[in-house]
Amino acid sequence: MTDRAFDPDHVAALRDAVGLPDEPGSATPTPGAPAPAPDPAPGAGAGRWRRALTTRARRLGAPVVARVATRVAREVDRDVRSEVAAVGVNVELLKGEVRALAAEVGPGPTAARDLAADLEALTTNVELLKGELRGAEAALDELGRAIAPGAGLDGAAPRLAELRERLNALDRRVRLLADRPAPPAVPPAPAEETAPASADEAPAPVGAAVVSTPPAGTGSGFDYVGFEQRFRGDQQVVLDVQEERYLERLLPHQPVLDVGCGRGELLRMLAEHGVAGVGVDLDEGMVAEAIAAGVDAHHGDALDLLRRAPEGSFGAITAMHVVEHLELGDLVELLELAATRLRPGGLLIAETPNPATLVVLGNSYILDPTHVWPLHPSLLTFLCERAGFRDVELLFGSPATDYQLAPVPTDGPDRELALGVNAALGRLNHVLFGPQEYAVLATTPEG
Repeated sequence: MTDRAFDPDHVAALRDAVGLPDEPGSATPTPGAPAPAPDPAPGAGAGRWRRALTTRARRLGAPVVARVATRVAREVDRDVRSEVAAVGVNVELLKGEVRALAAEVGPGPTAARDLAADLEALTTNVELLKGELRGAEAALDELGRAIAPGAGLDGAAPRLAELRERLNALDRRVRLLADRPAPPAVPPAPAEETAPASADEAPAPVGAAVVSTPPAGTGSGFDYVGFEQRFRGDQQVVLDVQEERYLERLLPHQPVLDVGCGRGELLRMLAEHGVAGVGVDLDEGMVAEAIAAGVDAHHGDALDLLRRAPEGSFGAITAMHVVEHLELGDLVELLELAATRLRPGGLLIAETPNPATLVVLGNSYILDPTHVWPLHPSLLTFLCERAGFRDVELLFGSPATDYQLAPVPTDGPDRELALGVNAALGRLNHVLFGPQEYAVLATTPEG
């Protein structure tokens, strides 16, 4: 605190007024006079200043000095008290501000503590829920692997749908067998009756199916029906694609022979649009389901059926994913028979995987162990032309868009470079991830 009472010039004037030396302790003491009292320490209280100055003044014996000292003491005391009072006022003001702030905040700190506690509790609950969720996910994953070992939870729904379809198919086959009359008992042949001289002379058993070649996978224990259900895709989706591609083309060409008709889905779709048709398939179970669905289907070999059919019997012949299962000799014969058994201007549709798209060879084609040989579009076109078909059209579909590489932007400064890169990416996408299947649409000469 700076005060006039402690100003050096003011103190020096007082010293001159009372006869004190300029510097304390520097003057020569008067003989016989008592030693002067020490100066009070800086910052001492007003009472100490009053006592010190009064004592010194009395020792000097000058009443005027005593009066001056008293006056100085009062002045100093007044100034100190004023400063203390100002500090007190400031403290009270600060206390008021603290009280106002506390009043303004009110229960805020308590609410904040409560909010923090609630937040911590919620965080704990979230962690517990996350643990429960992880446990549920682990249980679901285990269940998915039990239902679909190779696909997990993502494949569980298709597997359950497949099981439901197979159960329904089995139920229909059991009902068909239950409704079929039992064959009559055949009495044993007399002992003296001799067997036919050769196998060619042996009569065919009653009710025997006319099958020239065994079904794909026969004798290997391979469940081709279940395999097709799992890997070919949703039947309705496949049927919708076939309807979009081929219905308009088949409408003018009746009746239709569907080689490898399976359960007869294509024939049912054609029938809904007024197109008559008949099917043939090597799998007896599938034929039974087709018959149960109202389709005119026959269990047997398509080659044998075509051999026995008169020329010009059909308006169209379809073979959906059949030709890749045939040996080359059987394929050539199928195409040659189709060219003669179709009416003039008749239509052959043969759909097959497209090996010109390389992802097909490493994925869907190699997946099926009953495939014999991939048929390049140019090869199948050549075989159709050699079999006697006049016009051969190729129809490509189902590009592997999920695998294709996205083009780079062309709106930057290097537009020409980007266009070149996109052209190269387009060619690469076509070779690697192009159409996964194609169909030959071949017509016979008009006559």
